[in-house]
Amino acid sequence: MKKITLLLCALLFVGFSMNGNAADDYTIKKIDVSFVDTPAYNVNPPAKQVRAKKWLQMEVAFQSKVDFTEELVFNYYVYFAERLFVGKVECVNIVKERELFTIAYMAPNAIASILQGRTLTASDLVNVSVTITKPGVAAPLAVAHWKSARGAWWEAMKQEPGYIVNKSETPFAPLSWDRYESLKPASAR
Repeated sequence: MKKITLLLCALLFVGFSMNGNAADDYTIKKIDVSFVDTPAYNVNPPAKQVRAKKWLQMEVAFQSKVDFTEELVFNYYVYFAERLFVGKVECVNIVKERELFTIAYMAPNAIASILQGRTLTASDLVNVSVTITKPGVAAPLAVAHWKSARGAWWEAMKQEPGYIVNKSETPFAPLSWDRYESLKPASAR
């Protein structure tokens, strides 16, 4: 009986050392949050330009210790104008590098509908938190906060999906193409 127990322990140890601890494999280094203007493009024939509107941009710098990851999901929790907005960005084919990036946005019209005609103020955006998850793994692999929040503060709040979009759903799609990790195609979601 002791031999079987020792054998099982040895196999478990080897299995864990080969797979590593998934929670240590990914780290969110920084969340940069800013309001940016809609990009202007010069096209032929010239298009009518309107005054640029403000987008909420949330860029995540992260690190992977895994040589190759098929898919990671970045879950965004945005406490804005006393409401919690949630969304996700699904990245694929992530190769281990020193620093990797992904990005999400809230559109100007979404912001306007949330503010209901009020002028945007610095106090409207309270916090942004991001978790990294992986299909088939229940617990977050990494968590980071833009401000000094702690824990999963968003769990006890009413969550509103549909306001946060990935880069391909914005006019920023063709910009800085190589900076950001590849998005999972819409047809595969």
